[in-house]
Amino acid sequence: MGRYITITGTAGSVTRINAGTAYNAVVNDRILCTAGGQTITLPNAGLLDGDTIMITDAANTAASSNITVARNGNNIQRLAEDLTINVNAATVVLVYSATLGWIIIK
Repeated sequence: MGRYITITGTAGSVTRINAGTAYNAVVNDRILCTAGGQTITLPNAGLLDGDTIMITDAANTAASSNITVARNGNNIQRLAEDLTINVNAATVVLVYSATLGWIIIK
């Protein structure tokens, strides 16, 4: 089991406010992007199946000022490409799989 927060409380909830232009995510982050044009770099070490990261366009500006999710060596949706969030107010939840890389579940 990964370190995603559950109703049993097996993992603590971590919230990060991202107001800068770049941020290195850690497992279980809930990232609120409060400015456009940001790059969020995913972790690539010590990952477990089920580890989760959530990214939200809190600024409602992703369509005009994209958020880049840098894959940092792992695939996203089975592709060796970074993810671009370009929909205003979007929330993306990524779950890690040792065999598939980061998978978008929302």
